[in-house]
Amino acid sequence: MDNIYQRIDHYLREDRRVVLSRIIRQSGSSPRSLGTGCVLTDDGELKGTIGGGRLEFEVLEEARKVLQNGKSSLLSFQMTGDEVAASDMICGGSVDVYLEPVFPENEAARMVFRNLAALIEKGRAGRLVTRISQEIDAVDTACRMLVGPEGETTGELDIPAGMKPQLLHPENTGQAILMKSDQTEDAFFMEPVRPGDVLYLFGAGHVSLHVAALAETVGFSVVVIDDRAEFANRRRFPQAGEIIVAPFVSAFNRIRIGASDYIVIVTRGHSHDRDVLRWALTQLAVYVGMIGSRRKRNIIYRSLMDEGVSADRLEAVHSPIGLPIGGQTPAEIAVSIVAELIDVRASQKGPVKDKKGAADG
Repeated sequence: MDNIYQRIDHYLREDRRVVLSRIIRQSGSSPRSLGTGCVLTDDGELKGTIGGGRLEFEVLEEARKVLQNGKSSLLSFQMTGDEVAASDMICGGSVDVYLEPVFPENEAARMVFRNLAALIEKGRAGRLVTRISQEIDAVDTACRMLVGPEGETTGELDIPAGMKPQLLHPENTGQAILMKSDQTEDAFFMEPVRPGDVLYLFGAGHVSLHVAALAETVGFSVVVIDDRAEFANRRRFPQAGEIIVAPFVSAFNRIRIGASDYIVIVTRGHSHDRDVLRWALTQLAVYVGMIGSRRKRNIIYRSLMDEGVSADRLEAVHSPIGLPIGGQTPAEIAVSIVAELIDVRASQKGPVKDKKGAADG
């Protein structure tokens, strides 16, 4: 659970106060896009980042004030060369950061983030529209609205009529939009909210080491599952968001796969691979890949078809796994696997049928 909106829902359910800080305007080039944010809780826990350096330091200082006074705040930064070097920015420019208190006393806020978290968990996307203004009170019930994939809404916003088409029904839902009202001093920030890219990595062997490191680098949140504590541990997988040490069949009950999640099967044996694949085929994952030669794959497929699994369902599995780049070493095979994950993520079309793999391992 690395999505900050799911985190907010979690905190609100625990009756914890938080401040959500997001980049709502930016000029100049930066790897931190509009909508990038972090959450600071009332007990000092921080989730996410907006770029490090002076920018993040001052935002966190202001967030502590927002926690105390319960009023929203808007900060503007003009990044100098030294500040750029100390942060994740790659060139200068200006950045506006909006800080909003999200307190459990506000039932409207609870409902917005509860429904938003539920959308993400189901692998569905939505749009969050936020009123931007100085000193909006934490108990204000008309400062944000969630628009679901079918146009359903949660929350209240008094949006000027001329702005509604672009904010509530934008043609390009892939981009965040900041719009200022001609009728009031308020602005409105619309951002698409999508499920995160979570990779469930079954097996903690040599290939998995490299897959986890590469996948985290390109934006996947990695969950490692293995029944061997000497392999599945924080020392070997420092970048993993979660490590589950349990027999594979026991771990299934501890995992909730969403429609945008990825499953990679690289266990140490055919029987484990078959068990995990049998379960994976019942899930909504956008990608299921299994390592192994075509001979091994065919043996496992025949076994599963004898149990009633359809051939059409098995055709959607990426096996042999990975793009065909001729990889031989664990690191090279990992590159081919992660390249395939990126390819599927970019296509947003789910599993690709009849695709040759690269890792006959």
